[in-house]
Amino acid sequence: MDFRDLNPFNIFLSTLSANVLPMSSRETKLPIFFKIYSIIIWLIEVTYFIACVVGILTVSREKALKDGTVNLVIAIEVLVLMIYMHNRKNLLRGLIEKLNHLIEDNKILRNMIVSALEPMEKPLKIYTVASVGSLALWISLPLIEVFRKNEFRYSDYRVPFVLSKEPFPLNVFVGGVIFQIVGGTYTLIRKISLDIYTMYIILLTTAQYKYLRMKFATIFEQKPETLNGSYNDITRQNVSFRNERMIQQMRLLTRHYETVVEIAVMLKKLLFLNVGVHYINNVFRFCFLSFMFVMSTNMFSERCLVILYTIGALIQFYILCYCIQELLDASNAVADDVIYEKWYLHDVPLQRALLMVISANKLECKLSNSRHIDLTLSSFMSILNQAYSVCLLFLKSRPD
Repeated sequence: MDFRDLNPFNIFLSTLSANVLPMSSRETKLPIFFKIYSIIIWLIEVTYFIACVVGILTVSREKALKDGTVNLVIAIEVLVLMIYMHNRKNLLRGLIEKLNHLIEDNKILRNMIVSALEPMEKPLKIYTVASVGSLALWISLPLIEVFRKNEFRYSDYRVPFVLSKEPFPLNVFVGGVIFQIVGGTYTLIRKISLDIYTMYIILLTTAQYKYLRMKFATIFEQKPETLNGSYNDITRQNVSFRNERMIQQMRLLTRHYETVVEIAVMLKKLLFLNVGVHYINNVFRFCFLSFMFVMSTNMFSERCLVILYTIGALIQFYILCYCIQELLDASNAVADDVIYEKWYLHDVPLQRALLMVISANKLECKLSNSRHIDLTLSSFMSILNQAYSVCLLFLKSRPD
């Protein structure tokens, strides 16, 4: 088993969304059908994004803030991060190659990865279904208007949207709503796929640190073999062999640790922009979701859909922050269990190797380049507070 095989849900979403991000260390040729499918999805998404931007600029300010901003924020995030990740494919493949090298033929490490993935798979599936379902229903709410009138305007769409001149007939309106459902859901699925892909890489790196912590402690749990009194040559050879085997195990683990530190450096180079984009995006995303909830006073069903979508978004964002927090904590705790063992009874070479591990343990795996912009559990609450403050600012700036 390798990077590709350990998370089938990641593969499914990546295929459905046509993200075409690397799943192996080698560059593979895509089938012609999948290339055509990917091009169609890109055309739909770009057309949807342009039509929504024009729509936001066309309708009233309150309508744009209430119904168009969340969609626009997500679309911008997806376009920016997809272009960025595709430009970093070589770095991604190099990262996957190093991860595969460590995972292959290591059953203990694979079991640790599977154990870390299982608790998160169900909440992520709930988030996917709840978010995509609520978005599709929310976009389709204006279809009720087809029984009341025959001419429609841009403001009749749930998401501000421009495909033709207004007023336009019933068939154009229905076609526009269907296109919005397809474009909106695919944009959201792409975001979900990209987030899960990112979380998966972070979890694999976290598992490396936890594996090293366990193995280092296991080595120093073993009692050092010493010679007291007179022993024959066979006994001396056995003691020497056991001590040499412990030193050899320590060498292998330190090499493993060196590779993990290299992976951490590559991961920071890869994801530092993702962290910044997610931070800013989620401030505005939850701000505008709050604004939508406050302004959705006419329809109870609309409020329920906004709440459902917001709960899904909170679950996803919390899991992302939790994964990054786990990575940060695990990278600082590789040598924590060793200090409770009798490391001081072992030979000097083992003690020197342990000193190197403790020194390297100070190199925390922090994905952000900024002290103020990060995605940890403390940042989770900070972002929600900032979103609330920005929402209040928008509400106060509304004309009476």
